[in-house]
Amino acid sequence: MNPNRFLVSLLAVLSFVVLSMAAPCHAQETQRQKQEQNPQQNQYRDELQSTAQPQDQQNVRTFAGKISQKNSRFFLEEAIHRTPYLLADTWNVKRFLGKKVRVTGTLDQDHNILHVKSIDTVP
Repeated sequence: MNPNRFLVSLLAVLSFVVLSMAAPCHAQETQRQKQEQNPQQNQYRDELQSTAQPQDQQNVRTFAGKISQKNSRFFLEEAIHRTPYLLADTWNVKRFLGKKVRVTGTLDQDHNILHVKSIDTVP
């Protein structure tokens, strides 16, 4: 066998061995990082839910009115007092635009923002 071919073959084999050993090490490092992050993320999520859940459950109210849009923001114009509430969490509210609806959610009275839990049309 030609010495140059032997060196090229040997180099190729060594490169393959080194790369195949490095890939599992990187995968193990990534998995270890995820395991370290998950308890922190889970703890944060649990704390957030434990503090927010009772308050949300206490303040859930139902509002009736008409959905309007101004500057790409959606509002509920309350039927009784004609108070406009900015709607938050409104990924599907566009289909109710101009319709009379019943919105269930929590009200941030300081900012007049209604955090929508559910929305339905009314006859």
